[in-house]
Amino acid sequence: MDAYYFGFDRTGVGAIDTILSEVDTAGKAYHSTEMWSEEPQGWEGTDLSCAERIQEAANAAAELLRQLRDEVIRLRGGERDV
Repeated sequence: MDAYYFGFDRTGVGAIDTILSEVDTAGKAYHSTEMWSEEPQGWEGTDLSCAERIQEAANAAAELLRQLRDEVIRLRGGERDV
């Protein structure tokens, strides 16, 4: 994942790599972060801005982490120290 002035290494965790990929895509599309909230240009299948795509990826990762947390709590018998 290489944008114009920065790059990321994949983590091997899909939800996190999706966030990094969205930031990478935004970095390739616009040279300035102030433009990330503009309408998408040339992206098929979406009406979302770069900022909205990054936020959606973060929301999906957060939901996955909440589900994992809840599963750990369930497996521990309801202990909430997670």
